[in-house]
Amino acid sequence: MIQRGQWHRFECRLERNTRATLDLLDECGQRATFFVLGWVADQMPELVRSVAERGHEVASKGYYHRNIRQMTPGEFRDDLARSRESIEAAAGRRVLGYRVADRWFGPEDLWALEVLAEEGYLYDSSIAPFLRRFAGDPWRRMVHSHRAGDHTIWELPISSARFLGFDLPIAGGNYLRQLPKAMVRRAVRNWDLHCPAPLVMYFHVWELDPDQPKISAAPLLQRVRQYRHLGRMPRLLREYLTKYRFTTAAEQLGAVPEQL
Repeated sequence: MIQRGQWHRFECRLERNTRATLDLLDECGQRATFFVLGWVADQMPELVRSVAERGHEVASKGYYHRNIRQMTPGEFRDDLARSRESIEAAAGRRVLGYRVADRWFGPEDLWALEVLAEEGYLYDSSIAPFLRRFAGDPWRRMVHSHRAGDHTIWELPISSARFLGFDLPIAGGNYLRQLPKAMVRRAVRNWDLHCPAPLVMYFHVWELDPDQPKISAAPLLQRVRQYRHLGRMPRLLREYLTKYRFTTAAEQLGAVPEQL
C-alpha cells in the first residue's frame, strides 16, 4: 500500500473511475452505497456530491485509508467524527454507515462496533467471514443486529459460502475476479434462492480501470489482488447487476439518509 505521504506523487484516477461506476449503475438501473474516505470528500467535494445527487447513498470509510489496528479506541472515535463531518459537508446527506478502509474486522476488533453504535451509526459493513474466523458465531455470516451496551448497530458482513466447514467470501470485487466464475455464479444463485438474508456484494471503483499504472515493486500477492483479471470486471458486474436487484444499505434497513 502506498503511504499517504506519497499520494501526491501519483496520478489521481478516482474521478474517472467513480463516474464510470455511476454510469454502469445507471445503465443497469441499480443503486448502491459508496463508502468514501473523508480525505476524498475534502479533496473532491463535487464528486462526492454528484454520487448523492445521482441517487446513491454515501457512507464513511474513515478519514484516511487505515486499518482498525492502527488506531486506539479514542483515535478511532476521532477519525469517525472527522470523516463524518467532511463527508456530510460534501454529500449534503447524513452519514449512516461505515466500513473499515483496510482489511476487515476480526473477533478481536468487535470493540469498534461498540464505538460506532455509541456514535450513532446505523450500520457497519466491516466483517468478512473468512475460513474459520467466526466459526464460533455462525450467525455473523448473515446481516444481524449487534448489541453494544444501551445501543445497537446493524452489521452487514460480506456474503460467503461454506465449503468443507470453511467460509469463503464470494461477493467482493477481488473474489469475483480471482475465484472461478462458475463457482461464484453458483454460490450467489444458491444464496439468492435459499438464504433469507440479503446478499452483500461490493467492489472498488478502481476495479473498472484496467489501464491503471502498475507498481512493479509491490509484493506479488498485492499485485495479484490489485491487477489480475481487471479486464473482465465490467462484464462480471453487468452480469450480476442485470440479473439481480441491488439497493443501498440504508434502504435495505428501511432508512433514508437525512438531507442536510
